[in-house]
Amino acid sequence: MKRKVVRVGASLCILLPKKIITKVGWDFGDHIDLILDEDEQKITLKDYEETEKKNDLGDFSQFKTQYKEAFQEDE
Repeated sequence: MKRKVVRVGASLCILLPKKIITKVGWDFGDHIDLILDEDEQKITLKDYEETEKKNDLGDFSQFKTQYKEAFQEDE
């Protein structure tokens, strides 16, 4: 889908069609996660809450691995 960069006030914006925004379940004021891949020259937009849930699980997995021995001592 070809989009144009436009100026809105002092910012530059890329406007997305309302039907696309609706299809992914976003609405005015929702937070999204913008992920920039400079090597591939790609920008990915994801639901911010879903990204946060995955990060929380990843953080817990890292914590669990780091303190695995301590948890086993209590058993």
